[in-house]
Amino acid sequence: MKEIVINAVYELVDEIKDLKEYKRLLELRKLTDTDPLVIKLINEFNNIKIKYDEVSKYGKHHPDLKEVQLALAKTKEQLFTNKVISEYKKLEKEVQKVLDEVSRKIAGSVSPKIKHPNEIGLINKH
Repeated sequence: MKEIVINAVYELVDEIKDLKEYKRLLELRKLTDTDPLVIKLINEFNNIKIKYDEVSKYGKHHPDLKEVQLALAKTKEQLFTNKVISEYKKLEKEVQKVLDEVSRKIAGSVSPKIKHPNEIGLINKH
């Protein structure tokens, strides 16, 4: 019985991996690792995020807080409006919706008491 369930899970995983959204997500993931512009944007964002975390420890009393906040906002906008990154994030959400729906269906068919992610990804309390 357990073997049948495990085989069914592998079949389901294969079907999810055959989704065009998943395949495109993998292509975009490769681009995020190889495209020089995307790499530069990610590195800039990560660097300013580290600086923001350091500055925000001191709160409004840090002399560079406003400057770093503006730099973070600008860098974040540049990163998330990049064509590759925005498509990646969109597809990532779509694939996550599929995974959440599968989880809900499986949990609901076994028992209504099993915890599973709701439509916004939070675990329901029973």
